[in-house]
Amino acid sequence: MKRGKKYPTLEDILGNDRTPEDAALQALAGSVERVIRNAGNETWDPADKAALWEEIAPGLVPQPVRYRYLYLKVAAAILVLLAVGRWYFLPRQNDLLRFARQLPHDHPLTDTRLLVGQHQAVVVKGKNAALVYAGGGTGVTINKDTLSIAAATYNTLMVPYGRRARVQLEDGSVVQLNAGSRLVYPAAFKNGKREVYLEGEAFFDIAPNSQSPFFVYASGLVTEVLGTTFNISAYPDDTRQSLVLASGSVRLHVPGHGFSRERSQLLQPADMASVDAKDGDLQMSRVNVASYTAWKDGRLLFFNTPLKDILKKLTRYYNIELDLASTKPGLETCSGDLDLEDNLDNVLEVICATNSLRYERYGQRIVLTEKE
Repeated sequence: MKRGKKYPTLEDILGNDRTPEDAALQALAGSVERVIRNAGNETWDPADKAALWEEIAPGLVPQPVRYRYLYLKVAAAILVLLAVGRWYFLPRQNDLLRFARQLPHDHPLTDTRLLVGQHQAVVVKGKNAALVYAGGGTGVTINKDTLSIAAATYNTLMVPYGRRARVQLEDGSVVQLNAGSRLVYPAAFKNGKREVYLEGEAFFDIAPNSQSPFFVYASGLVTEVLGTTFNISAYPDDTRQSLVLASGSVRLHVPGHGFSRERSQLLQPADMASVDAKDGDLQMSRVNVASYTAWKDGRLLFFNTPLKDILKKLTRYYNIELDLASTKPGLETCSGDLDLEDNLDNVLEVICATNSLRYERYGQRIVLTEKE
């Protein structure tokens, strides 16, 4: 920004001992200032506010009459954009989100990994890993082996397809991660904040603490809880994300898209909130909770579920590509109960027997077709 011309400060515009000549301009400046101070005030850095004001201030300098109202319109437009974009600015300033979004996704994993900070990686063996953090976050037990971990702001647990994991955080909260998921969290919660970031699917059992709400950030959604159990599915390649409440209550915050406003929805047990990943469309429904949480117990329950959706879940769980090459009527939806601890061949036999299908293997790809 060029130096030389002195623009009015917020105090110049709003008062103290100075008042701009135009009363309408003063009122507009006051509105702009209030939005700047209140929009995401919890997370805005003072320097960011000052920089934004420096961009707006030139348009509030008294201008010749023929230009003044043009500046008023421009400033009013800025005011509207700030009000609508409040949610956008808030998560951008969150340290957890900033850290999680810059983590690499460059190669598929074959084993579960614990990433301490951005560098130290610990390979966690086993199909169902278990991690328990000690109070203070200085140590963690991995599959019954206790390790001391280096100091780091955040840890990341990455679970590949074909694996699952259970992690007990240092506050006692338990998170069960489904295949193809990652969880970013601090080794120890500090300053009264309990926040984690999720990609994929997880079942949460949150330790109650009325003085420290728990926040889960997942694909733009923010879930706020005090103590409850719920399931979140937010895979990057799914068109919709969902939250299913098993017990207690949670509040889901959905950011606005375009000029739509941020929405907040309180859920009760057996409520499901489904959100479109592109336009933020929110739909509420009552569901059978077991259908969305049975995976953590090694089962897959489905009622009137599209077969393609079932195969997608099995692809993640068994880490093998499953395709449906049949257009046979009646395969749009299926119902059943599958034991995921069984081997894949047995699971496929059950699916094929109940739908008059057969399957063939082509390396790491299995195709289901109609029986001849």
